[in-house]
Amino acid sequence: MNNLAIKSRLSGSLLIIFVNDRQISELNYRFKRRLASTDVLAFDLAFKPKAKYVEGEIYVNLQAAQRQASEYRVSYEEETARLCVHGMLHLIGYDDHHPSDRKKMWQIQEKCVKGKFNGFKRQR
Repeated sequence: MNNLAIKSRLSGSLLIIFVNDRQISELNYRFKRRLASTDVLAFDLAFKPKAKYVEGEIYVNLQAAQRQASEYRVSYEEETARLCVHGMLHLIGYDDHHPSDRKKMWQIQEKCVKGKFNGFKRQR
């Protein structure tokens, strides 16, 4: 993620919190009104949105990371890193709701993860 911050010229404060299925389901319902578990949630806490300063919290579901690592045949560490990067990308303004945005976000995400791990490029 250091390369991402350097290229984007960002600074700030980021807290990554590791949770389980139950905890992330509660957060997902409380803040997004979704009755489901998810793999990662990111909350932008910056006073000035879209600024060059990032402040936020990323909640990473370690149970989901374990399941996805097994499903995609990557290491648990790689999948956990992938979820952290995914949350960070959301905090700096990337979106994955539309196919074209999702593709761009996933390309950046995989480039960041590939820089640290020698696994194959995981697809969803």
